Amino acid sequence: MRTDGCRSRPGPRQWTRRRVGALIGWVVAFGSVWLPSPVSAAPLGTRSVLDTGAVLLVAERPGLPMVVLSMILKTGAAADPPDKHGVANLTAELVTRGTRRHTPRALAEALDFLGTSLSVNAGYDSTTVSLTTLTKNLDASFAILADVLLTPTFAPEEFERIRAEVEGGLHSREEDPGWVASKVFKETLYPQHPYGRLVSGRADTLARITPADVRRFHATYYRPNNAIVAAAGDIGRERLTELFSTHFSAWTPGDLPALTWPPEPDGQARRRHLHRPVTQATIVLGHRGIARSHPDYYAVLVMNHVLGGGGFGSRLMDRIREDRGYVYGIDSYFSARKHPGPFTVSLQTQNASARQALDETLAVIRRFVAEGPTEEELAAAKAFFVNSFPLRLVSNRDVAALLPLIEFYGLGLDYPDRYADLIGAVTRERAAAAAATYLDPDRFLRVVVADLDEAGLEPTPAADH
Repeated sequence: MRTDGCRSRPGPRQWTRRRVGALIGWVVAFGSVWLPSPVSAAPLGTRSVLDTGAVLLVAERPGLPMVVLSMILKTGAAADPPDKHGVANLTAELVTRGTRRHTPRALAEALDFLGTSLSVNAGYDSTTVSLTTLTKNLDASFAILADVLLTPTFAPEEFERIRAEVEGGLHSREEDPGWVASKVFKETLYPQHPYGRLVSGRADTLARITPADVRRFHATYYRPNNAIVAAAGDIGRERLTELFSTHFSAWTPGDLPALTWPPEPDGQARRRHLHRPVTQATIVLGHRGIARSHPDYYAVLVMNHVLGGGGFGSRLMDRIREDRGYVYGIDSYFSARKHPGPFTVSLQTQNASARQALDETLAVIRRFVAEGPTEEELAAAKAFFVNSFPLRLVSNRDVAALLPLIEFYGLGLDYPDRYADLIGAVTRERAAAAAATYLDPDRFLRVVVADLDEAGLEPTPAADH
């Protein structure tokens, strides 16, 4: 997971994958039989809760002598102190940079010797711990995992080194127009709101963070009653429970502070035009979207696939790239989180065509809001989601990543069996209503990073900032 908190514009390889995905959807929709269910009727895994409050999810998949573990700590950058954005990210970076038993170098060498990979990454709503190891090395790998999560040292020299690395990364990203546009979009759309921050923080907030802040965050939120643990592969529930009893016996629950979320930002249209000496204009449009728990989530998912989430074959790609030739790629995206995340439309074009690309994009969205998807577009989108879902369950890594999200969002272990029905229940009327309800071009925030002289755009008036 990125530590910058911004969503980058897809590159050529991503557009190729999306093109293939969209084509698969069309082929499935018109050239094969609708699949009634993407997976078998058996639950994806088993669920148990330890006395410490940790939730254990296990998908026993013998065959390869490997185990993939994915743990979600249900707290991320949203819990950063108001003036110290970046604490969650620094904590995640530092837990693997030295423990009571291992120096940073010794820890890296021990993992390398076992052939085990271990990473910890912070996001807005959660922190994710990922571990992959051979079955024969489970005990040794869990010993290291417990050491990392329970007894990190947060040594001052490592703290200063990692903080400097994070700050240096922020400075280097300022040269990327796509990153700048995404950052400004989020900051403007979500003022005084956790989703408007960078997960990594800013230079000024990083300067205020001390090792004591990191220790406090770790002591508060790295607790078993804040953890969802999922394992997939050559392991069963009894074995996973045993490993936790052996290696995490000192992991005790704690009081978890309730997070106070600010009121949702207003929906007034704004624009931010930033001048940069670049040859291409980067444009990000959008407004607040929906939460993952929203009852219209699946209608929005399918609707957006038709609009711009489906790559080639989507309305935006067909019109803005194929018909007009303004862009190499354009997409639309709803980031559905614990709280309403942003809806964004992202594109890059030559400075000279920025205004035309912008106007045509808005025109496509307005037509889509008025018309909704056609029956053919809807069928293709639904077929794509239903028939591609099994690909999310192919590898142990896929299953280990999906299981904690199912628990985190309260979807239930039978979610894979219900998925086809949830998508199938989206009618053209529901998709059209979702477009009319959750897309409002007149309220879009518009961020443009470009050579404004070449683009023929005025700098943003101070009142619009």
